[in-house]
Amino acid sequence: MEAAAGGAEIYRLPEECVAYAISLTTPGDACHSSAVSPAFRAAADSDAVWDRFLPPDHAAVLARADEPVECESKKELFSRLCGSPVLLDGATMSFGLERRSGAKCLMLSARALSIVWGDDPTCWIWTASLPGSRFPEVAELVDVCWLEISGKLSLSLLSPGTTYAAYLVFAIADESYGLECHVGMLPPKATVTVISGSSSKPATSTEHAICLQHMQGEEEAAMHRQKQQYMRLRKGYGRKMVTREADPDIRCPRRRGDGWAEVELGEFAVAGDGEDDGVVEVRLEEVDSRRWKRGLIVQGIEIRPKHDS
Repeated sequence: MEAAAGGAEIYRLPEECVAYAISLTTPGDACHSSAVSPAFRAAADSDAVWDRFLPPDHAAVLARADEPVECESKKELFSRLCGSPVLLDGATMSFGLERRSGAKCLMLSARALSIVWGDDPTCWIWTASLPGSRFPEVAELVDVCWLEISGKLSLSLLSPGTTYAAYLVFAIADESYGLECHVGMLPPKATVTVISGSSSKPATSTEHAICLQHMQGEEEAAMHRQKQQYMRLRKGYGRKMVTREADPDIRCPRRRGDGWAEVELGEFAVAGDGEDDGVVEVRLEEVDSRRWKRGLIVQGIEIRPKHDS
């Protein structure tokens, strides 16, 4: 009886007290608490709760939106940003939120990236958006032997105290070549470098081998993780057989829900104090094999929170 009476007392707390307690949980917990009682539902749906789940600078970010974002409540705004990212700065970037934590998710469009020979129509062409793309145009590789794509983003635009991963979002055209991850060939590599705004903090960098296009599914992915040999060009266009050690950490592509493919390029952490004005630079390159490549369609590089599986 005493426990039941104690539970009843919770329901008689002022709505602002209930709302404050709910705001200290997570967006998922707030949604679940709506089922407890009508009083909890009113508190859990209040702007006071969902304003705490939104990034503190969300209004400043949305001021850069290409089109106004109009919502009747903070909860509706949170849901809108989780389900449909907003285009910023002339459709060169998208901004959304991760539903699980409310952390920011940003995507740099192909136009916002640095693509070697990207302005040469014999190497790359810019085409209208494809189905599932967030941006009005994408970059399609015509023919290069030197593939290099990079992008930079200010750490201040991301959520403090969050571990992020960067992903190349891409598709492969029907008439492609030179992108296959044949066993025995040197795979592309991805580098993620964090340059702190503080001179006392050295830059940190990680590098991973990646695969853009499997020819034989997961069997080939497993073979890539084994020791292998490949031919490498030397100065003077000579060839040299090189042994590549096993790489259990090679990043392989996967299909996204929007129909595109993505491959993880690396991860990095944003400091918890939120005062770092440094940048993160993400780079993808395949320059050693000198083989000609065609058919890579780049939508952009997405940066979103990464959680341990």
